[in-house]
Amino acid sequence: MKGMIFAAVALVLLSGISAFGQAEQIFKGKVCLGPEGRTPTTINGELSLPCTVPHPKLGARYILFNPDTKTTYYIEGHPKPKSFAGMRVVVVGTLDTATGTIHIDDMFRGLPAKITQASSVYIDCSACPRGLAVAWKTAFEEIEEWGRFDINPDPKKADLIFIFAGNPYLGDYVTRDGPDTRPVAIKTTYMDVVDPQTGQDLWGDSRVYGSFFVARATHDLIKELKLRMEEESQSNPAAILEQQHPRKTTPSLGN
Repeated sequence: MKGMIFAAVALVLLSGISAFGQAEQIFKGKVCLGPEGRTPTTINGELSLPCTVPHPKLGARYILFNPDTKTTYYIEGHPKPKSFAGMRVVVVGTLDTATGTIHIDDMFRGLPAKITQASSVYIDCSACPRGLAVAWKTAFEEIEEWGRFDINPDPKKADLIFIFAGNPYLGDYVTRDGPDTRPVAIKTTYMDVVDPQTGQDLWGDSRVYGSFFVARATHDLIKELKLRMEEESQSNPAAILEQQHPRKTTPSLGN
């Protein structure tokens, strides 16, 4: 009898090791609510999941769906997966192959292919009075030094528009008749990466540095985008975690 108990305990321990002793991996895909959302559909030739579930079943879990590999995983360990619902994300975590569940160490919003595949940008400092005007010059110098994008003087021929402004982007780059006429306090420097064809905001962030540090804010915003693009091309989970949490000791990846 004792032998059977010891054997059962050993089996449980070994199962735990096989499930949780896996090396960290990088997963990419779209966060959706399952299980209803696990049935992919084709919309405009692109495979996608219906991530909005009007009446989810009790106990429904969030999943990660990779449209390239048509693979679906359950996800757990992140405190707010709902905030990523419908978004393309990059996940660092370990996979429990027995249950198809990713145990998340870190998760952040991924960049659209429109950004990662772009080769040219147009810089627009929208309604940039006084100290905010330095954003254009700083952005030009930072992008040239980066060397990732060609700077195109024609917004209609550029792959992306980098907009710097003192107010949040309204999504109206294509439809508006002229410059943004809202008052500008120059307290916050906003950067938005916009699709020149549709005006869609592909990525954006801001820095509340005040009017005397617009150049520093512009530098930091471009640096953040640069890190995001580097993360998209990373295959090393420890490197991504180090970029996300430079003061945090990265976990061991095992053998």
